[in-house]
Amino acid sequence: MSRPSVDIALQNGNLGIVPPSTSGTALLLVAAAAAPTAGYGTMFTIKSKAEAKTAFANASNAALLKAIVEGFFGEAPEGNTLYVVAMSNTTSLTQLCDAAVAEKALVPAKGAIRLVAVVNYPPNNYTPTIANGFDQDVHSAVTAMQTLANAWMVKKKPFRAFIAGNSCDGIPANALDYATTTNRNCFIVANKVSSDSGFATLLALGRAVAVNPQQNIGRILSGSLNINPAYPVVIGSANVDTITDTVLDGYYDKRYITIEPNKFSSGYVITDDTALTAPTDDYNNLAYGRVIDNMVRIADRVYYQQLKNDVELDEDGRIDIVEEKALENSIIDAIDTEMGTQLSSNTNGTAAVKCLVNPDTTAYAALYSANNVDSPNLNLAAGGKVHIFLTGRPKGCLRFLNIYIGYSL
Repeated sequence: MSRPSVDIALQNGNLGIVPPSTSGTALLLVAAAAAPTAGYGTMFTIKSKAEAKTAFANASNAALLKAIVEGFFGEAPEGNTLYVVAMSNTTSLTQLCDAAVAEKALVPAKGAIRLVAVVNYPPNNYTPTIANGFDQDVHSAVTAMQTLANAWMVKKKPFRAFIAGNSCDGIPANALDYATTTNRNCFIVANKVSSDSGFATLLALGRAVAVNPQQNIGRILSGSLNINPAYPVVIGSANVDTITDTVLDGYYDKRYITIEPNKFSSGYVITDDTALTAPTDDYNNLAYGRVIDNMVRIADRVYYQQLKNDVELDEDGRIDIVEEKALENSIIDAIDTEMGTQLSSNTNGTAAVKCLVNPDTTAYAALYSANNVDSPNLNLAAGGKVHIFLTGRPKGCLRFLNIYIGYSL
């Protein structure tokens, strides 16, 4: 036994410092006025304002650098990884969304990228062709990006993409109505901040990186956007401080993301996280899209480990019930551990996830049919398949609060 003394041990973890989230790994596809230090067409990463200033040191890139430093990193904590692919300033938004460009980062990132922003800084003599309320290149880029997103969903490496709403004319009646389309992975930011659509887009991207995946990027409790008070925030040519609710509602109904004044505090907030798809789509907003993307990635990883594994069969050739239960529990446990807070909870505090492996073909006939599984064959010995149905209960979002006020005796 040692002699009497005073022992001191350092505590740790009390400051709440959170490491960068993998759900916030982002990609910037940009047409830059001047080549970055790495050169055009070469993927590189930025994790800080200082690295951004080094990468885009050329004075011609002043607007882009401002958008990254004050827009993206004005919201996203430094340390989060921003992949970058910069092309010449003659590259359109649509061309930036081409697989030949985007996959310069998507492929080497090996699926790490969850969020994308597409912006461009064209030559001074560029004249946009206005169609459906924006430079027509914006709408063309949405189509191209959704095609790319669909291809990467097949690879089980999904992502969501913000596209700069260049040359917005400020008249919602002119804008293309995306409420009748199926571009669920895409988002158009209609505003300019400090006369720059790219700044507004990277600001939205940065806020998405900063918040949890299940949270709306327009969440009031997250605080006003970090915008220098000297920078005008506009839609078309009108300052949002003077824009009517009719205009904002018009863009909202057509599924555009806008920035509006914070009603009870200084600064501005994002109106909502609407995706360019029908309101009836299960993935009609960024939060639901990001959460389901995470479920897809986890399910792919968990069940990839089971490929070609040998399993016990019952007398009908069906996978043994014990093995079925193991397959169910493996994904439920993984989702609860890795992203439990992104879903609603069961009464015991676990994530509200359900998994059915080879459910009864008669009792669950409607479930099989809804997923285009006709006459399911569960006999593995006779070439059958294992069918796994995975669902999670999302968290809700307080978008519409009806308050009824009066006197009572």
